[in-house]
Amino acid sequence: MSSASLEQLRRRLVISVLFLGAVASLVALYLQVVIDATNPVDLFFLPLMSILFLAMGVALFFHSDKFHLIENVAYAILVLYGLAMLAYQVRYTLPVIHTFSETMFWFPMLYLVAYLLHRRAMAFRIATAIWLGTLVLGLAFTPFGQLWQNRDASAFNALFQFYVSGAVYAMLLFAFSRIEESYAENRMLAYLDHLTQLPNRRYGEAALVHLFHQVRRYGGAFSVIMLDLDRFKKINDRYGHDVGDRVLKRCALLIQRYLPRGARVIRWGGEEFLIILPEHDEAASLAIAEEVRQGLASSPHEGVGRVCASLGVAAYRPGDSLDELVLRADRAMYHAKAVGGNRAVAYSSLQTAV
Repeated sequence: MSSASLEQLRRRLVISVLFLGAVASLVALYLQVVIDATNPVDLFFLPLMSILFLAMGVALFFHSDKFHLIENVAYAILVLYGLAMLAYQVRYTLPVIHTFSETMFWFPMLYLVAYLLHRRAMAFRIATAIWLGTLVLGLAFTPFGQLWQNRDASAFNALFQFYVSGAVYAMLLFAFSRIEESYAENRMLAYLDHLTQLPNRRYGEAALVHLFHQVRRYGGAFSVIMLDLDRFKKINDRYGHDVGDRVLKRCALLIQRYLPRGARVIRWGGEEFLIILPEHDEAASLAIAEEVRQGLASSPHEGVGRVCASLGVAAYRPGDSLDELVLRADRAMYHAKAVGGNRAVAYSSLQTAV
């Protein structure tokens, strides 16, 4: 699934959670009124959350660009509600029922959501700040004298369990997120070309397989461009491999400069690059290939001069395999080399010529 698809799925999920939160707030308020168990915190926050969550859900539905802002505002409201409820419960509920009410069972969710919304370091800072906030409120509002005078061991145990479990939740989430990020980093390295910092062939083949599945399932078009630097061996032979590596790295940057949004360029091997163009037919991809060719040809390298490229364009056809598609782009690219290089050729033009 592409990053854009994941972002859209996440936005839909947040909209659903906001609407569910609005309904749940109203239901919770209604039930408390029915059983005559209201408290000042719920009377203030539950109607407010119902209105705000509903408004934010509607806003997010029509304005996707406000996604991260709305996400963080909703989280801030939940944190304020949780802290306000804690202050109320340690002051009034704990001395009476000797423990916390059911509402506080949801408090650890605040630590979890911090890690869902932010990267590990920021999430840990937020979780730590929330835990310290609970500690300050507990010290400020808990009637320790009354509890000690009543020898209320249950209340002290509830406080101890709440603070220790909160610290454990935050530390465990930090550890798990560190493991997850390490796994992601190792996975990224496995799919990265270390010289150019582009995705490598393994990544490119996986991306193409995924794109094949998407097009076969939902329809659409996509194309690939095989790009090979002309006479690159002479650069290595004349100037050395260090200079050749520098040329490859700069060419990788130049190629990306001329690609549209959503396109991906892969270090296919040696001086070959594969460009993947989702939602582009052959004609549109040929125009992009020509832009890339002209961009490379007009950007001389220090100490080396002009480095040109031959490009072959091939579009997906129903029933294609990965190998067949890449082979067509490869043939078009070799034809471009055979007729002098520094040109872009579409595979369909080869068939027309035949």
